[in-house]
Amino acid sequence: MSETIASNVKFEELCTVLEEVSKASGEKKKTDTLEKFISKCRNKLKSLPPETVQDVSLFPILRLILPRLERERGAYDLKHKSLAALYTRVFCLGTNQANSLKQYKTSVSSKITGCDFAERALSILKNRLPRKSSDFTIERINLFLDDISSKTDIGSKEEKFKILLRKTNGLEFKWITRIILKDLRLGIGDKKIFAVYHPDANSMFEVSSDLHQVCDTLQDPFSRHQQGIKIFSHFKPMLLERYQIEDADKLFANGEQYIVQCKYDGERSQIHMKDGKYKYLTRQGYDITNNPGYGESNSSGFMSSVLGRLLNSQVKSIILDGELIGWHKTRKELGSKGMNYDVKKLTEKSHHQPCFVAYDIILYNDELLNNEPYEKRLEILKDAFKEEEGCLLLAESNKISNSEQLCKRFNRSMKDKEEGIVLKKCDSKYRPNVRVGTGCYKIKAEYSDGLVQDVDLIILGGYYGEGSFIGLIKSFLMGVASPPTAPGENPAKFFSVVSVSNGLPRNTLEELGKMFEDKWQAECPENVLPPRRDPPTLWIRPENSIIFTIRATEITSSNDYPTGYSLRFPRVTCVRTDKPWHSVCTTDELSSLIKDARPIQKLTKREANCEDIEEPSEVKRPKAAKRRPIKVEEKMSNFTIYDNPPTYITRLLENKEICVVNGDDEFSKEQIEIILSQHKAKVVQSPLKETYCIIVGDVRKPRANHFIRSKEYDVVTVDWFRRVTKEENWSSLGDFLPWELLSSRESTKNRLAQYYDDYYDHYTIDADEETLLRSFKRIEELFDTGVSPHSMFRGIVGYFKDQSDLTKYEFQFMAGTIKESIDDSVTHVFINNDNVSPELQDFIDGISPTLTISKSDWIGECFKQNAVIPYSKYLLR
Repeated sequence: MSETIASNVKFEELCTVLEEVSKASGEKKKTDTLEKFISKCRNKLKSLPPETVQDVSLFPILRLILPRLERERGAYDLKHKSLAALYTRVFCLGTNQANSLKQYKTSVSSKITGCDFAERALSILKNRLPRKSSDFTIERINLFLDDISSKTDIGSKEEKFKILLRKTNGLEFKWITRIILKDLRLGIGDKKIFAVYHPDANSMFEVSSDLHQVCDTLQDPFSRHQQGIKIFSHFKPMLLERYQIEDADKLFANGEQYIVQCKYDGERSQIHMKDGKYKYLTRQGYDITNNPGYGESNSSGFMSSVLGRLLNSQVKSIILDGELIGWHKTRKELGSKGMNYDVKKLTEKSHHQPCFVAYDIILYNDELLNNEPYEKRLEILKDAFKEEEGCLLLAESNKISNSEQLCKRFNRSMKDKEEGIVLKKCDSKYRPNVRVGTGCYKIKAEYSDGLVQDVDLIILGGYYGEGSFIGLIKSFLMGVASPPTAPGENPAKFFSVVSVSNGLPRNTLEELGKMFEDKWQAECPENVLPPRRDPPTLWIRPENSIIFTIRATEITSSNDYPTGYSLRFPRVTCVRTDKPWHSVCTTDELSSLIKDARPIQKLTKREANCEDIEEPSEVKRPKAAKRRPIKVEEKMSNFTIYDNPPTYITRLLENKEICVVNGDDEFSKEQIEIILSQHKAKVVQSPLKETYCIIVGDVRKPRANHFIRSKEYDVVTVDWFRRVTKEENWSSLGDFLPWELLSSRESTKNRLAQYYDDYYDHYTIDADEETLLRSFKRIEELFDTGVSPHSMFRGIVGYFKDQSDLTKYEFQFMAGTIKESIDDSVTHVFINNDNVSPELQDFIDGISPTLTISKSDWIGECFKQNAVIPYSKYLLR
């Protein structure tokens, strides 16, 4: 009889462990509990007779602990609402209980408890569930989950639930529910769980996105493994760093050259082919090969037949990175993800067919190209296949070397209604699942102020949040109004358009909660037209509501909303308590943004120009005579409107000269300046030596970066501004806090050093949970790349010829990675010998010419000087 770990571990045992982990206080207790369980499972496998063990993988268990990450099981098509309806039918719940289950996000009575769906369901159903454990194994639960994922008929699923839930106790029921919802709420992240399983598990999953592969490959917790790119194995693609057109000059400061391309709006995918066999994988690792539009071979699917005739005959194996987009068969044009189709599921009967736009090649005839510069990869890609309209395309690519060329291409993308543009440094390497520091960027109009048309919408309803936002309205249903029938009249009807949550920090949500506390109602107002699907939990009458300024990428056709349109990727840029509720955008104004019959309309309102681009060079300081306080205008600020001239609230910042460079997502530069003026600060546009401080919200801006690097000023974050302007802090200003400073004068640094250590720990005040967390975060920062010299060797992978070379400990301490043998990941070879003997010379000659070979004295000198110094005199080749 064959054995597996799944058939030898009871599901109740796993549930008990998950319950302990979720309730444990502190990360260490949680990971220790989980580690004991996984070790116990491994030991149980070892105790089984080897001849009976069929599978030694812990995948059947890990897929239940990390349900969001497994890709082999199909979707259950059961979210909170549909699962509530199913439980209502299975357990024949009465109206009150059914409503309580549906409204699990709201506050609860003393009789019904639970702060998430599973706990609420257990509270309602505990008296209907057996007290005794089911004795189901992990194998039995996985079979059940396989079953319900394959059933499309809700009636069939219902029968499966009835059979299972007749035998499961309350604990098992709770954790089955959480597994189905793919939200275990353990209080520790995926990375920590992976670390418990194996030290290399997270890095492997970061590349492969394949939980099964991770479990199968890393069965031995003591053996180390380096994940590489392989044919037919998914890897997470290299990502793009977000960039603003205003910073364009900074990209070319050192004479860099870039390849510029269109930013396509499709499904990021990769195509693998070897010897006529194909595999199609999405960005998140979903295998769509067997879907009708794709296929394993030239004869089994549309895309594979296309590739079969268009790939160069010399191509025996290849990995392409690009975008799958729908091509409209009649209109002969590329579609968009915002349209009403799913490119992964297109069939012969669909109006669209799959079209692959290739913009990178990772493997060619079994040779990995990830370490080749992008310009070379692009040349290989151009020769790999022939293009065919609507089927297989090569991304249009142009080389540029200055901001004027970039601005011109960016404006063309807006004119052509493209999503944006992509920039890739000509010498950039391919780094899977890396976004920052690769030299690859995406630029969109909505990243910049002034290039897109923002829309003022009114709140019509609210949706409760999940997790830590339970009981708090987290997102809002927004709408437009019908135009008034006569001058001076208020709008009569309101039409829902979109729901939005992005752009609203928690403190703003809490203030809105207090503002609307007695204004929410359960029923939709008679003059409000709701969405066709997913109505809000609570409604508000328009005359009791306020306006948000919304920024979105585009307007899309939508049958879900009464206007026939909705907004894509909306976010709140301003809470407009300064505008009366009836000054909302009207249906006519919304219609004016629709320029043609296309289902998607871009919201760009003008082109970028040279004036938009900021100078990257050092900021020239104007003469003191030209410095003046900022003019205060009427603005919204934290839900309070202040008139012009300002009414002083306090003398908190009297005689303090403050310069505001920029704000953040919550407070704009202008809003900060207004509030500072209300506390009698002297707001200036250019600082001098005596300036009290400079406020910076975005450190990436050239001007902000210049002030930070100069170390001539006390440069603070917007958090300092938030703290000192809170009403409870108006009595006295107090000193800066070290974690609020981006850089400081020497005098400030020395003053704060008398009270705080390098880890922000106060010498005389007892630590609490908040200060400990801040200190731990500071420790992480000190070892993070680019923040301090403690990570100077991060990114360098070294092999030490002499294993007794003590400099390797200094190298490792400063974040260098050590390899015991030379493989493709090694970047440097270190030799602890000044005299190069013939044997050593032979060793050097036998190493790949691309590797840097250096005396290990270089490490010691870097360590001594606390900085990376030039190689020149230490290089052996």
